[in-house]
Amino acid sequence: MTSDAALGRAGERADPVVTVVIPLHDRGRYIAETLRSVLAQSFVRFEVIVVDDASADDGPDVVRGFLGDPRVTLVLRSHGGVGAARNAGAALAAPSSRFLAFMDDDDLCEPDLISSLVTALEAHSDASGAFARAEFIDGDGGPVHDGAFRDQMIAREELGLADGAVSGPYRGIDQVFLATPVVPMGTLLMRRSAFDAAGGYDPTFVVGQDWDFTIRLARRGPLVVVDRALVRYRRHVGNASANRRRDVRTARRVWATAYHSPENTAEDRAVLARVWRSHQRRTSVRKVAQGRALIRERRLVEGIARIADGLAHRALRRPLRSWRRPVPGSVGHDDSRTIAIERGLVASGR
Repeated sequence: MTSDAALGRAGERADPVVTVVIPLHDRGRYIAETLRSVLAQSFVRFEVIVVDDASADDGPDVVRGFLGDPRVTLVLRSHGGVGAARNAGAALAAPSSRFLAFMDDDDLCEPDLISSLVTALEAHSDASGAFARAEFIDGDGGPVHDGAFRDQMIAREELGLADGAVSGPYRGIDQVFLATPVVPMGTLLMRRSAFDAAGGYDPTFVVGQDWDFTIRLARRGPLVVVDRALVRYRRHVGNASANRRRDVRTARRVWATAYHSPENTAEDRAVLARVWRSHQRRTSVRKVAQGRALIRERRLVEGIARIADGLAHRALRRPLRSWRRPVPGSVGHDDSRTIAIERGLVASGR
């Protein structure tokens, strides 16, 4: 039996087995470059669904310039946020599509991204998804801090490991709970069945919906890592995660939602409890040491406050259930709707 990866490289544009969803909002400056990088994939059995989330700029018109390619579909929706847009795109995937990817509207990918991730998933039938590494680029597409983002991704995984443990090819719930390594979302390819089982993205997260979703996806099966930089992650002032205070509250919400989820198995609960306690102990030790250093510098008030903060971490046995409340500024719920669907020149049969 010929694999999807082999068929995808064969040059025959048969029914798609991969759907790439791109939520678009006011990124007319970047979307053409993003689309060109996706359409240049060596894997050919894929489609691209761009879901415009009520853009106020020329983004939809830029996408219309690509509708001469039968693989491209443009969906116009009222404003609902990126999570709702991703879910809407997934719902329109071709019946033949077995894998889903969600590319951001300002990021770029290497030509072998899809092929590499499909191959990884086919080699690990128990995995729910596979993800690659990313590297930073600036607003003009130039490299920024070469190698730094890959190091960040690895550090996020290692937060959940026991001391001295070494990662294999899999990343389970323990390595995506404290800080997701799957950033940006375009690094991840998932089985469509796993996406459906996980319930899609929660539109009540203004940011962090990718992290919340990754945890739920990892419950369905581990993630396989492809340790190559295959996505270029654009870093600029317009990134959604630029609000530090909101990010802290979002992290707490993700932790509490995952930790107290009724979907956790007994094994999940034990893993999350171990990871949480280990993290709190490490944080406590670090902050107490910082406080003592401040006291030695005669910064008494700051030092005592830092030590008290560190001791509070050690006492926090689990995330507070109250942290699960939506963060102010979130969309709140998915009340958006599809206004129009514009397809490429050759209809896909959907």
